[in-house]
Amino acid sequence: MPNVAAQGGMMGRSRRFKICFVAAALLLASETAFAKEWWKDAFAMEGSSPCDGNDSRVTFTDKSVEMWEVGCTIDKVQKIKGLDAVILDLTCSDDTDSVEKRRALLLKLDDSKILRYPENQVLQRCSELEAAGSKP
Repeated sequence: MPNVAAQGGMMGRSRRFKICFVAAALLLASETAFAKEWWKDAFAMEGSSPCDGNDSRVTFTDKSVEMWEVGCTIDKVQKIKGLDAVILDLTCSDDTDSVEKRRALLLKLDDSKILRYPENQVLQRCSELEAAGSKP
């Protein structure tokens, strides 16, 4: 007759392994999802004044890009394999109701800033600009 206690121990280890595996997969998936969202925030030109009233302010969301007097709808987001970079295909309009297609490349820099091209601007998070502006 098989040892029931030994089988219970084996079942417990197998179950713990499955739980640990699922937990690790969920943790990895949530970190991956967070890493993909690095560009969604409010930014302004590096070293500029805090973002309130700053005309270099640009806000990226999952569906739009809002700039000073120009608003854009994101038509497509292309991630670049092997880089922390995205290409945004945009449809933009300004106060004169003119509509144009644009394309922007956002590249994540090591110091949590981003490079926006073709403007060739280094952008810094508004929260970091505000923190730097409040230091004595």
